[in-house]
Amino acid sequence: MPCMDSKRPVLLFGIICGIVLTIYVRMLDISRVIYNTSWGAWLGYLAILILPVCIFLALRELRKKQETFRYRHALLAGLLVSCITATIYSAYMFVDIYFFDARHLNNLFEYTVSSMKKDGYNAAAIQEKILRMKNHYFSVKPYISTYVWYLVLGSFFSSVFFFFLRKSNKNLI
Repeated sequence: MPCMDSKRPVLLFGIICGIVLTIYVRMLDISRVIYNTSWGAWLGYLAILILPVCIFLALRELRKKQETFRYRHALLAGLLVSCITATIYSAYMFVDIYFFDARHLNNLFEYTVSSMKKDGYNAAAIQEKILRMKNHYFSVKPYISTYVWYLVLGSFFSSVFFFFLRKSNKNLI
């Protein structure tokens, strides 16, 4: 990416994506819709669509601003949008877990306990599962997982969108 002016849309859409993702996930958690309805999990999966939309918009803006639009520009832009998004979302999770009440985890633990009780698990099995979940969420695993998934998705979507947005060479004679 040759100039700072061409990086602005990438940075902007990375920040927008991170904020929108964090707000969307927080709203799902506060409303408890993902825990209380049979279709609630599908609303959680909609969060996956936020990243490709922002990558597409960033690449479209980047294409408009650059004379040459190469694959490496698209790939780097997609990775940057993904990295910024993962950083903002991970920062939200970290702050919520370590400085606030980690409500999203408490809701998840409550949902797990109630669903395991419905399925007939005993108290020891439920306690063991909750302890494993707490060990997981209070470690670095969720943050590493978030970065890995978002970088993989960013690579994939930026590669796909590059082929739709690349400038054609029709005028070459």
